[in-house]
Amino acid sequence: MSENDKDKDFEFIKEQIIEKKHKKLKKLLFPFLMTSVMAILFGVIAAATFCLTEPRMYELFHNKEESKTPVEFPDDEDKQNGDNQTVNTNPEVTPTQKPECDPELSEEEEDLPEVTPSPVIVEQSIDADIDDYNSIMTEVRKVASEVNKSLVKVSCIVNGTDSWFNEPIETIVETTGLIIPDNNVDLLILVSLDRVKNASSIQIDLTDKVSVDAVLQDYETDLNLGVLAVSLEDIPESFQNNLSVATFGESYSITIGYPVLALGSPNGYPFSMDFGLISSKGSKIGLVDNQIDLFNTNMQENENSDGVIVNLRGEVIGLITRTLREDMNKELSTAIGISKLKDIIKRMANQTPRVYFGVKAEDMTDDAKQSHEVTNGIYINDVEANSPAFTAGLKSGDIVMEINEQVISTTNNFNTIISNYVPGDELKVMIKRTTNEKEMEVVVVLEEKAK
Repeated sequence: MSENDKDKDFEFIKEQIIEKKHKKLKKLLFPFLMTSVMAILFGVIAAATFCLTEPRMYELFHNKEESKTPVEFPDDEDKQNGDNQTVNTNPEVTPTQKPECDPELSEEEEDLPEVTPSPVIVEQSIDADIDDYNSIMTEVRKVASEVNKSLVKVSCIVNGTDSWFNEPIETIVETTGLIIPDNNVDLLILVSLDRVKNASSIQIDLTDKVSVDAVLQDYETDLNLGVLAVSLEDIPESFQNNLSVATFGESYSITIGYPVLALGSPNGYPFSMDFGLISSKGSKIGLVDNQIDLFNTNMQENENSDGVIVNLRGEVIGLITRTLREDMNKELSTAIGISKLKDIIKRMANQTPRVYFGVKAEDMTDDAKQSHEVTNGIYINDVEANSPAFTAGLKSGDIVMEINEQVISTTNNFNTIISNYVPGDELKVMIKRTTNEKEMEVVVVLEEKAK
């Protein structure tokens, strides 16, 4: 018998192992479940990691400037129009308009003469005493206390050279700054430029022992104003609650004899105070492409004065100035009216490039307009050398009447119009040349104003 035949005899005992169906299913299901669990676990870990790291990564890859919000100032409630006339608060009745007769009145009632009310005579007078005066001054101090929450002490270190031994020295300069609306990233503070411009170090003193660093963000040399920036992250939250943004009023409607407070550093010392009256108003001083309003007080003039003038409601109506004074008021305590400064302060706060036209001009009187046979315009006194206006051919004595078909009525109106453009824009300027009384159009290409 062969070997193959022997093997065939025992084939009936060969085994074939067949897996049960449920075991086979378990083997297939287990890898699938493990993969699903690992995928969910990985997703949870990835989501948690993203949530924890995303803010840091955003700060790393995004510029801090992108999170700033534009600074805005409220408009004056009592603005003047371009011809320096106050706006009528009742549009239904003009100043010269008489109220209409009541239709229900009879003709006899309408013909009755107007009755002038009799004057009220006070027969008994009440004498004020020292307690009444103290009460008034207590209220004044309350106003000052509220305004002081929007003022901060500014300390600067200015490097210099000793005049005797020619050795380097450091001088500490102290003044006060005014808190203006912030940009959601920095605390912004308005200061006198000459106090901080040459400083090697600028600090805001929150207390005698707590200070934070500040940087000069932007400035206007002509106005001697600058804006400091302090990162809000550097100011402890407990101190932030004690700081408040200044309340800005308007300076168009101020009147002579009106009581005011000088706060900040009116006598040279931070957080000093003075009390007085507005003694004169109506002064103007011409700057390049602008003209600002000045007013005077009867408070003592000080060469180290800084700070603000506020009304008895605690609203800022002026900034004390030491650099902008007309010849007739050099010895008087002088302030810049706040109304025409608001747009300028806003541009500094937002670091908006300022445009440069290049003229010094003044408003025209009615007689001057009649003499030159124009109904509107501003008179150019001087054209800056190598300025856009100079390049365009404008001359002293020209009258600017229109810019891009917009009527020019005052220097303030002129500044507002050109400020709506950006450096590089071309302006079609309609002028009248007084040397030959001819009208002509010139093109002025605006440039960026140097600081």
